Amino acid sequence: MRTIDLDISWFAVLATVCGISLCYVMMNLVALNSVASSLMVLSLASVGLIVLMTLTDKRFVHIDKAGICYRTWVKTQYVHADEIASLELQKLGPLQCLKVVLKNNRRLSFPYWSIDDAELSRAAQVLSVPISEKSHHAKA
Repeated sequence: MRTIDLDISWFAVLATVCGISLCYVMMNLVALNSVASSLMVLSLASVGLIVLMTLTDKRFVHIDKAGICYRTWVKTQYVHADEIASLELQKLGPLQCLKVVLKNNRRLSFPYWSIDDAELSRAAQVLSVPISEKSHHAKA
């Protein structure tokens, strides 16, 4: 069975760390030093834990003929192929987000996972679903 394993999006992690740092600077400018420090430590610890769990395969996204299997924190989730209506790849500059549209119009997003156009096409072929037309460019 052909399985597509998504990799961590290092650019999304970097963008998150930059956002956290910017919030820290802004909070320090308005004299919220102790709150800023606490939030900075907590936020960076969360990002570090996410990266560590991803590198040790405790968090993952696998796409195969049966559907999509993904794990967040402690629970493994399954989305069966017959529940999937289409795939989308939303891009905003260098950031990209894989979105899975289900037949009940629910959407699942995987923003911290990297997938290129070739892998997206392969995933759509394996799952036998279309790639949504609006998928390649997010409107800013």
